[in-house]
Amino acid sequence: MKRSIKVKWGKLQVGILIMFAITLLLWTSFTGGGTSIFESKKKFVCYFANVNGLITGSPVWMSGLEVGNVSDIKFVFEDSLRQIRVVCKVQAGVWERVTRNARVQLGTIGFLGDKYVELIPGVNGEPPIEEMGVVATEDVGNAPAMMKAGEDAFKEAGSLMGNLDTLLMRMNRGEGTLGKLARDEALYVQLTALLADLTQLSAALQHNQERLTKSIERMSGSLASISDKVNENTGTIGRLVNDPALYDNLTATSARMDSILTKVDGAQGNVGLLVNDTALYVELTNLLARANNLITDIESDPRKYFKFSVF
Repeated sequence: MKRSIKVKWGKLQVGILIMFAITLLLWTSFTGGGTSIFESKKKFVCYFANVNGLITGSPVWMSGLEVGNVSDIKFVFEDSLRQIRVVCKVQAGVWERVTRNARVQLGTIGFLGDKYVELIPGVNGEPPIEEMGVVATEDVGNAPAMMKAGEDAFKEAGSLMGNLDTLLMRMNRGEGTLGKLARDEALYVQLTALLADLTQLSAALQHNQERLTKSIERMSGSLASISDKVNENTGTIGRLVNDPALYDNLTATSARMDSILTKVDGAQGNVGLLVNDTALYVELTNLLARANNLITDIESDPRKYFKFSVF
């Protein structure tokens, strides 16, 4: 015989209340994010070309703190930059910073972790936007593209390391110019000898520089001494520089020479006649011609002029 189980209404009410509480907790865990379900929230809209794995319930952060969550994501295909419409709800306490200057961007928790929406607050003092207003998106780069660029960079770095390893192996085997430089000691010996010669040359130059410096110092001292003697009217140079008698004598001599040269040029006196009168030149020329004829005649017939007798 079947036994019937009677459940009292009071216990049924408690069960229904527990089920409702569990359901409410599950719903808030997926829709409330890390914020309180009892706190008032306001919504704004933002658009993305690619959400890169953002899902409903993802957190909304502002200045490193969680202030809301993503409540809705759907395709709109309005243009190339507005492919996906995302609705975010944030605490009413931070709504005053959601102004027309505010921006949103996608972020990643960790290197390859979950996505979140970063709300960059606007200028303080500006009026907030209306609820369900649009907040502009700030492009921070495409994460997959950045990962692809990083992968390409790693590949290039690997290729470079491979080429470097090949180069080092060839150097170790002594191949090529670098290999010769790395393994051949002849260049080291030559460089050592060159450094030694350069050291000696540098020492010689320094010694010559010291000698030149001393010579210049001695010359400067001698010039200073001469200058002092000149200033003190000592010695011949001092007398020449400071005594006006020499200048006067030179002036008088110059005047006399000018007078003599004037007389010579004017054919005055013996010297003037010698310089300007050609008669003496003619006479001297004739005398030399006759002397020359006489010498020639004597050489041809010396007995004509000289008679020799023994007895």
